[in-house]
Amino acid sequence: MESIMNQVFWLWVPLALLPIWLRIGLTVFLVILVARPIIIRLTPKLIQWTAILLTKVVELLSYPVMVGFHRYLAKQRENGSYHIPVWIEGSEEVFALIIKGLTKVSDLSRKRKRNSILANRIVRTVAIMSAILLPLAVVNNPTASYSETWHRFDNWVTTEKVEKELGFQLSDTQNKILGGVNQATAKINPIEFVLTKDFKEGGNIRSTPSLKGKIVGNFSTGEVVTYLGEEEYDETGIRWLKVETPTGKIGWVSSRIVVKK
Repeated sequence: MESIMNQVFWLWVPLALLPIWLRIGLTVFLVILVARPIIIRLTPKLIQWTAILLTKVVELLSYPVMVGFHRYLAKQRENGSYHIPVWIEGSEEVFALIIKGLTKVSDLSRKRKRNSILANRIVRTVAIMSAILLPLAVVNNPTASYSETWHRFDNWVTTEKVEKELGFQLSDTQNKILGGVNQATAKINPIEFVLTKDFKEGGNIRSTPSLKGKIVGNFSTGEVVTYLGEEEYDETGIRWLKVETPTGKIGWVSSRIVVKK
């Protein structure tokens, strides 16, 4: 089992040498396609069970309501009134429509063969859209929580699995191949950052991507720094971005203190 998993991580090596947007897109697309048989088989069952469960819930909730309606109408008849209020008829129709709709959903979910072609198309469309939209979101919002999650996953596979367990020094190769690509992309489509509201006193720019790095500059609230397309994680898990100030100073700033302008 371990050797099979190692072979899977070897597949990460060529992916890691691609630009980050292409790496994210291919990874998401392949994961969804691999999971497609499971999704197509489980989704109808989940829909069916959910519809059945919701039907039972609606029936349980409607029962005491209907009992109340019955008692109310019985009292009305004792007083000589046989008129059924509109709100009671409307409530009964709403409950009936909900139960009918859930029953219809449950019946449709059982027709797997008829829906398999449509399900495949839907999953394929979701895979394509995810492969396009997620890379755009991560690249354009590098300090967002989903971007941080992706970079932690990327760093874990690269350092823990490929480099430590497989013994392939991937980081050096990545830096050589992708460094120039990222810098060129950053120049064509520059991304600018400012300090977050929690750091009104200013932020430090360091010579190395670490809190131990020498402070080579600083910037204040409202001042803009330009992202140079390089990022690294230190030993504590802090993500550092390489930036340039308007005065030309270049260094590293923690992603925790900046936000995209």
